[in-house]
Amino acid sequence: MKNTIFIFTFLCMILSCKAQVVGTLEQFEECSNRPNSDDGCPDLENITYVKDTNNRLDQFVGTWKGSANGKQYEIKLEKKTNYKFFPESATSWDRIIGRILIKDSSGNIIYNSMNKSDKETYFSGDNFQHRGYVMSFVGNYKCLESGSVFIETRLNNPNEMKLFYSQDKDGLITSSSQCPNFDTFVPLLPIEVMILTKQ
Repeated sequence: MKNTIFIFTFLCMILSCKAQVVGTLEQFEECSNRPNSDDGCPDLENITYVKDTNNRLDQFVGTWKGSANGKQYEIKLEKKTNYKFFPESATSWDRIIGRILIKDSSGNIIYNSMNKSDKETYFSGDNFQHRGYVMSFVGNYKCLESGSVFIETRLNNPNEMKLFYSQDKDGLITSSSQCPNFDTFVPLLPIEVMILTKQ
């Protein structure tokens, strides 16, 4: 009986090890840069875990502060390993989840996601593009505030990080009832490069 239990346990361990197929962030970055990226990456279709094998995400982890256009920014970035946004997702990723605190020039809080759960921050990483890491951000969605955030630490000073926000514009429609001040709406994140310092 003990031998049967041992063999069963051993087989379960082997099957569970084979069940997870690991790929790397570098593989998926290379895949997205292929000339035929529209055809997908058939060599990566069976991967169930996209791992940060070289710890490239670690450079972003921490609290960063900076200012732009009269606003003060505090951005907290955390690395999550083997993370799935939804339990039914086929693939888990090592990724960065971000939280943001923004104050106006008088110190009034105009945006705060510091106490939100990982799934409610709406600020999460995707993958690398060369040295930069791409994250998606959704702020005031009724005013069409969503887009990509590009972050990159400086080569000569890893305690400084460049941040650039590219707001989605194509095919988006809103109305004055959803966003009354749409014509004068200013995005929460700066659309020019902002420098942040690690705290």
